[in-house]
Amino acid sequence: MSSRNVARRVIASVAATAAAGAVVALTFASPAGADIPNNSIVPDSAQAQSPFNSGTPFDSGQGIDVVVPANSLFTSNETISVEECSAPNGVAPTQSSACNGGTVSGPSVSPNSDGSFDYINNSGNPLNQPYPVYFTPDSGLGNTNSSPACGDTALTECILYIGLNPNDLTQNHVWSQPFFVHPDPNNDSGVYDPGDGTPEVPLAVMLPVAAMGLMAGVVLVRRRRTARSASR
Repeated sequence: MSSRNVARRVIASVAATAAAGAVVALTFASPAGADIPNNSIVPDSAQAQSPFNSGTPFDSGQGIDVVVPANSLFTSNETISVEECSAPNGVAPTQSSACNGGTVSGPSVSPNSDGSFDYINNSGNPLNQPYPVYFTPDSGLGNTNSSPACGDTALTECILYIGLNPNDLTQNHVWSQPFFVHPDPNNDSGVYDPGDGTPEVPLAVMLPVAAMGLMAGVVLVRRRRTARSASR
């Protein structure tokens, strides 16, 4: 295959991915100040608890809070389940098989009267236990290599299911923002290098650099075309 065709395929692939990401963002992102749609991503709903390092992934086993603002999806007589799922490219899953049953929330937590939800500060969680997030698959959870995987090593985002039944995605639910988790060398201690779930700084820096490289490739292909047309 010629270099021109390779460049065309790369550019087309990147454009398609960007378009798909834009569609996903429009479909799932919940606008600020509006009621929360079913199956939407709720920004900043997976919240790091102090102390933590900004700009780094969560540590496997790190305890976080799970918070959802007021909404009409949930009622106070319901029980909310929280479960960690795999979300490649930050896209919320469409199948319950992408979620890891070993991470389902322990305490029986219910929404407040306005539908809002706070995992730690909840009457069903009298010990105010945080929700632990994990780099998966995780042997401590009984996972195998076939289990849903998420973590920073494979550059696969994790996401939290927050809803009525993680085994039935037709029932009311929302998702946390996608986040990264890195493995913990001390058996999921959660305190080895706690973060806020964002990618490592080098990765964040490389993404715009890679985009610039692709744009440079586009410019180079166009210049070659112009030069060939002028020489004819």
